[in-house]
Amino acid sequence: MTRLAAPTLPTPAHASTDEHRRCYLANLAALYRRDAALASAIDALPFVGLPSLQSARDGQPTVQLTADDGRPFFLHSRYAPADEAERFVAALPEVENPTFVVHGVGLGYHLAAIRKRWRNPLILLSERDLSQIKLALCVTDLSGVIASGRLVILTQPDRGTLHGRLAAGNADLMLGMQFVAPPYSLRRDTAFHEQMRAALCDWVAAARMQVVTLLKTAQVTFRNVSYALVHYLAEPGVDSLKGKAAGFPAIIVSAGPSLARNIRQLAALRERAVIIAVQTVLKPLLSMGIVPDFVTSLDFHDVSGEFFRGVSDIGDCILVAEPKATPAVLDGFPGRRRVLRHRYFDSLLRESGPPRGILKAGTTVAHLAFYLAEHLGCDPILLVGQDLAYTDGLFYLPGSPIEQIWSPELGRFATMEMKQWERIVRNRGILRLAKSAAGRPLLSDDLLFTYMEQFQRDFLESRSTIIQCSEGGAALEGADSMPLAEAAARHCTRPLKREWLADSAAVQASPHLLAAPAVLDARLDEIRRVRQIASETHELLARLEGLVEKPIEFNRLIARIDELRTLITSYPQTYNLVIEVSATAELRRHIADRQIADDDDDAAGGAKRRLRRDREFVAAFLSGCEFLEKTVAEAAARLRERRQ
Repeated sequence: MTRLAAPTLPTPAHASTDEHRRCYLANLAALYRRDAALASAIDALPFVGLPSLQSARDGQPTVQLTADDGRPFFLHSRYAPADEAERFVAALPEVENPTFVVHGVGLGYHLAAIRKRWRNPLILLSERDLSQIKLALCVTDLSGVIASGRLVILTQPDRGTLHGRLAAGNADLMLGMQFVAPPYSLRRDTAFHEQMRAALCDWVAAARMQVVTLLKTAQVTFRNVSYALVHYLAEPGVDSLKGKAAGFPAIIVSAGPSLARNIRQLAALRERAVIIAVQTVLKPLLSMGIVPDFVTSLDFHDVSGEFFRGVSDIGDCILVAEPKATPAVLDGFPGRRRVLRHRYFDSLLRESGPPRGILKAGTTVAHLAFYLAEHLGCDPILLVGQDLAYTDGLFYLPGSPIEQIWSPELGRFATMEMKQWERIVRNRGILRLAKSAAGRPLLSDDLLFTYMEQFQRDFLESRSTIIQCSEGGAALEGADSMPLAEAAARHCTRPLKREWLADSAAVQASPHLLAAPAVLDARLDEIRRVRQIASETHELLARLEGLVEKPIEFNRLIARIDELRTLITSYPQTYNLVIEVSATAELRRHIADRQIADDDDDAAGGAKRRLRRDREFVAAFLSGCEFLEKTVAEAAARLRERRQ
């Protein structure tokens, strides 16, 4: 940690007392441990440039600043500023999940009042004026909440900063947050606070969608990854493709409605660009004689198998799939496969797994296609059919496989246009407006917005030039916009050499494949041992609940639970694996912890609630053990069948 020198404080206007000096140093020391860059920037500001503190009637500091309209005003009361802040906070509604966004730091009084009213709140402070933060650190002792990580200072409303700062508080934010706008925030930096509020709402909407998806799919993801072991071990990964198309353009073909405007141009571009298709458009492309170089898949839904059903002549096309993709895709694909590495492979195989590289995890097949294009070294990367909105009032690309599924339902009162609109209206609860590249409004939804947010973060970090050639859909920050014909004329000018596609064939007799069944048998043995420990723990917790008021018997059983807790720590990887496939149990325990922390009942009542919380968690943990045991056994059977 950076060594702090005692600040040289001006007199007599502000921070001139020993008390203010000690307060500042304690706050800054805590901030250096949590956010060294911000602490350094604040520490570098000279004290002489800070606004002058004035004494209120009760002796507490207040300060006069200039409002957005140019008029001077006091941030806090000139009579009793701390009392004023406590009255303001006392008027806030009671909340079960004390997570607050406070607009403006003031002199820290409102932050201290929130901490006083709620036990262990999470506070997101929206404040861009570092000099104001420095002044507050001289006045109010916030060192405890800073050190605990429960005060997060947000000085910029951009996506990248918010993502990095808020990831650790995901669970609390998902449970709801309350915006707190002290009176001074309505007069100073109002535009910034509006931007921060909108950015936080967008971030939480996107993060909540990702968390909900994780909670819903944790077990099906593990099942699919386990079943994909047979392909992961039998065939090479994407390592050998790294940089193989460096300097050549890539065209990512997505399934947005606007693809209909450009799909016929792709046939002529195949010899001058790497064509990477998402699974949804594979059949439409093949029907037009366009064989993509790659097709991407990652969806766990069994319906994804329909995008490959009946496909036989795939040419040189390579499937690049995340192992969470449904087994129907990986088992049924008629060509070569490249299955990406996944942390579940590492958990199952450990040191017995093959050395494989990874790509960034994709939210959608289009994200995966983009990461593959970067891995290949392609530059520029052209996007076609990447709408992220309902272009022309359509949900799907006209002529896509879904329209064939709908065809038996069509008639006088059910046209294809009506079916498309019905599919959009089904999302009425999450619909939102977006803007096209031309600035015109068009319909999108929260899920597509989540995808857009990830793309825009990726584009800002990418070394490649990104060109939105969809000629429809939402505008994407970080991407240039031009018609496909113009982009092709500029960038698709050299014949594409395809020697790099001649990758090694699948290794059917891989030593990793041969050894894998025995490795999974070892994992099964560990899962069964962990399950036995959890089963005994669950039984003891039920007995403890009736012994809360009998300390001798209670303590005797607690000793055994402590032994079991120590015993289960000898299986850390298996324990963590069970936790991952029991994600809802961890969230429920977090919610229960927050409720218990704010409960003022008697000690015996609190102990019973904690025991009940722990018993519910262990019950969910046992269900996770049962699921793992069944799934890993099935994966081992698939491996043995392939080995024969």
